[in-house]
Amino acid sequence: MILVAGPASTYLAEKIAEIARLKLIKLEHKLFPDGESYIRFPESVKGRDLVVIQGTHPPQDKHLVQAYFIAENAVDLGANSVSLIAPYLAYARQDKRFFEGEVISIKSVLRMLKSAGYEKIYTVNVHSPWISGTSPIPLINIHAEKVVGSYLKRLNIQNPIVVSVGKKGEEMASAVAGELGTEYIVAKSSRDKVTGQVVVEIDRIRGLRDVIVVDDIISTGGTMVEVIKALKRMGAEKVYVACVHALMVGGASEKIMEVGAEEIIASDTIPNEYSKYSVAGILAEEILRGK
Repeated sequence: MILVAGPASTYLAEKIAEIARLKLIKLEHKLFPDGESYIRFPESVKGRDLVVIQGTHPPQDKHLVQAYFIAENAVDLGANSVSLIAPYLAYARQDKRFFEGEVISIKSVLRMLKSAGYEKIYTVNVHSPWISGTSPIPLINIHAEKVVGSYLKRLNIQNPIVVSVGKKGEEMASAVAGELGTEYIVAKSSRDKVTGQVVVEIDRIRGLRDVIVVDDIISTGGTMVEVIKALKRMGAEKVYVACVHALMVGGASEKIMEVGAEEIIASDTIPNEYSKYSVAGILAEEILRGK
């Protein structure tokens, strides 16, 4: 097995290669003046089993096209097999038609990656985990809650309560709270499909205490902002925000901090200043298991 570092995730590929003690190929990559991607394998991959590490975080379309080029080229060059690690899997939030005539984006993305030659995909805390059951390509969804919990332990937050939103959020809150040996509650939220306006309801927390709000993804931060505001109205002291994928678009981080968050904590699935813990270990463990 050989790891291949895609242009979007070289930093993470290096960590995984070191942990798993696997050979790493760094692709030659550049952008032409018009923005098109150039990809080249610097050595032969004929007869080899490849695992490509290529995130599909923003700019999603560019990174997806690069992922396609890498696999299609590897197959054409005679690779025995090609798998993909997409730490953040783009378009997973569009898993159904909310309005008539919409594309179900994640289905199209998975079909595209399969047609490129990938035999399976590893990802972390995919936004719509139920898509694994209907995916045209094996989709291995790896959970990062234990890693989140391990990092939060190091902060030595005294008697925190963990809060998340919705049924899927409850699973994450339960796992993180279990790691911390504390309790959790689940908030309810609703979003206007047209305006995007978010309304949040949270059961009152007994007594003043610190709160850790967990979520799989923070994009625009709209839901997180409303959760923090509700917690602050209840008298929460420090509010820590923890997620796996920090997209942070449209000034999300500024909005979150302005309403009283103490800190924003995220993994390195998406490279940014909020990456405080790494998913490299759990990814290395999973690919070695499937070796």
